[in-house]
Amino acid sequence: MRAIVRAARTFFSLALPYFRSEDRWIAGALLIGILAAELGLVAILIAINEWNKRFFNALEGRDWNAAQLELLVFCGIALAAVVAGMMQYFLGQRLIIRWRRWITERYVSMWMAHGRHYRVRLVDPGVDNIHLRIASDVLIFLTRTHELFTQLVGSIVTIFSFVAILWFLSAATPLPLFGHDLSFAGWLIVVAACYAVIGTLFTHLIGRPLIPLNFNQQRYEADFRFALARATDQSEPVALMGGEAVERRELRNRFTNLVHNWTRLANRQSSLVGFIAGYARMSTVFPTLVVTPAYLSGAITLGSLVQTALAFQHVEGALAYCISAYSKIAEWKAVMDRLAQFEAAMHAVDDHSASAKIDMTTRPDSRLQVDDLVLRLPSGEAMASFGQVGLAPGDRLLVSGASGAGKSSFFRALSGLWPLGEGAIHFPKNAKVFTLPQRSYFPLGSLRQAIAYPTPVEDADDEAIRAALTAVGLPHLTGRLDEEGDWPTVLAGGEQQRAAFARALLAKPDILLLDEPVSALEEDDADVLYRLLAERLPHAIVITIGRAGLLGHLHDAAIHLERGATASIEPLTPEQQAAAGG
Repeated sequence: MRAIVRAARTFFSLALPYFRSEDRWIAGALLIGILAAELGLVAILIAINEWNKRFFNALEGRDWNAAQLELLVFCGIALAAVVAGMMQYFLGQRLIIRWRRWITERYVSMWMAHGRHYRVRLVDPGVDNIHLRIASDVLIFLTRTHELFTQLVGSIVTIFSFVAILWFLSAATPLPLFGHDLSFAGWLIVVAACYAVIGTLFTHLIGRPLIPLNFNQQRYEADFRFALARATDQSEPVALMGGEAVERRELRNRFTNLVHNWTRLANRQSSLVGFIAGYARMSTVFPTLVVTPAYLSGAITLGSLVQTALAFQHVEGALAYCISAYSKIAEWKAVMDRLAQFEAAMHAVDDHSASAKIDMTTRPDSRLQVDDLVLRLPSGEAMASFGQVGLAPGDRLLVSGASGAGKSSFFRALSGLWPLGEGAIHFPKNAKVFTLPQRSYFPLGSLRQAIAYPTPVEDADDEAIRAALTAVGLPHLTGRLDEEGDWPTVLAGGEQQRAAFARALLAKPDILLLDEPVSALEEDDADVLYRLLAERLPHAIVITIGRAGLLGHLHDAAIHLERGATASIEPLTPEQQAAAGG
């Protein structure tokens, strides 16, 4: 029972926000339409049940005129069933489409904002393949919710409708066994309920492992698709390094996990399908067998036998709702848990940020100040420590150190993405921080969007983009702004880094963070680009991760990071700058 309550709470936490959203009136109208169509289908079942009694009585009495009339009536019932079925499907699909659009936009907004898509890796690394949860699990959840909800409503209405019919039929149908009438008030209802309970119990015992198996199957499927997509994205380095054997092994391992779980799922599913198939076949005969003694004794007519058997079958089928829907329920519960886990992870990211010990504040002047900052790994181990670091507009700071010393994490902390640690970072009021990561990123779409990124293309100034490309040495790209392509593949490494500098010129930040920005360029080209920044962004605070021997002459201060030591800022004298540029 507690599991059912938890599942209900999880479902309502996922579903109710949509029905309280700006789309609530349309959603409510569609839901009412779906319920009306389902009630119409149940009414049609009742009409068919009554029709069977009249039709088979006409056959038993060899009344051809009455039989002809009933055939015409049946055509009307069939037409009504077609209309009700079409309306239920149409309204259901409209609801799913609108609901999916709303929940997808909501999840993408939750995930792709304030760095949550990155910080969730630190806060809750167990939440895997979030992109596939949004793309695939949402659709499965909504589709299964619609199917199970309509079936549940139909089952409930069917029970109440046909129980009343069975109650009256029980009074008119004896149970002659061993020379005695063993019938009692509502005996057909009791038999149908017992039959359904026994079937449901066996179904649950057989199918209970399907929920964790379905949960794991979704995860393994997502892991395999992610590995395929990643190998495709990184095809150039894989091909250049001849790493196909390693990639094949990783793909094989992930697919092996998928197949192993899939096999267990299929085995369990086969047992469940076999039981349900046998139960379904038995259910078509059992109701007739129950009332056959009454017919053979002459207590009821053939029409009454057929009507009673069908009413019994409908009640038993409605009571056995879990049997027919168990596989779908297991899949629905699995994807619902994955979506709930995603939402919980997003809230955990925000809660973790709210309780972070790194104090991110603003100051009234235009200086950037770092006070006693300690950056930690998820394990709690100190990674990098800073004393007092103060930078004024126009300052150029070089950050160096061994790999793993915390250089990139320092940038993440300045960008508000690294929540692990303590200390304080004070930014100038309304300061714009712009980061160029070590690996340039180019979004899908036109070259114009790739250069303007992260500014939306509709807000970009074409002339400014062309001027920036020309300034950084990419004038040959100014005529290709409308061209779409896989730009990380089209552009060489040096071109990608020049394009990153063009982004910095367009962004006009107050604080510019550069992570190994000229590693693919010649030293003279690096000098030109840095001098361009000094000319175009004279008041920007520029912080660069790089090697002092190559970039020291382009900066006026440096910090060298070492594990276990507190780093402090060291001004670079003209002699040191000349030696570095030497």
